[in-house]
Parts: sequence; structure tokens; C-alpha cells
Amino acid sequence: MAKSNETKIADKLTDALNDGTFSPAVMANYLVTNNTIYTIDRIMELVRYIIQYNSIRMKTDWELNERTSEGLLLADALNDMIEAKYGKGAGA
Repeated sequence: MAKSNETKIADKLTDALNDGTFSPAVMANYLVTNNTIYTIDRIMELVRYIIQYNSIRMKTDWELNERTSEGLLLADALNDMIEAKYGKGAGA
């Protein structure tokens, strides 16, 4: 089965993130300074979904295993803030 564009890009991003020389700050700076507002809005939509899905993962991991990570705790806190400002399920 052929991979979708989204899956191909996600695989490339995963490979880059697992490279010890990858700098999230450099990538973020490049994306926001070299793209249109439309592209930035799409990136923020992606970030919103990552936050939402990781918040769900944090709750599930905590309920099943009583364990989590700093990143998942951050996602849960950010998701709570987004829901407080825009309502539950905002962006979904």
C-alpha cells in the first residue's frame, strides 16, 4: 500500500527528530520566517492536533500505567488552556 503525503512527511520528520544534531528552535525559526501566513496557520493547526492527541495519550498512559512524561504533561496543560480559551474540541 502506498503511503500518503502526510505519512511520508511524518516519517521524514521523525527521522530528523531522532538525529542528535536536530535543533527544533532552528527549524521553528526557519518555518515562521520563510513561509506565508497560510502555511504558518497550517503548521499551527498541526501543532494543535499534536497537543490534543498527546493530551489524550497522557490521560490514557496515566490511567493504565500511572506513568507519563514531561512532554505529555505539557501537552495536557496546553490542551487545557486551548480548551479554556476556544472551547472543548477547538481545532478538531
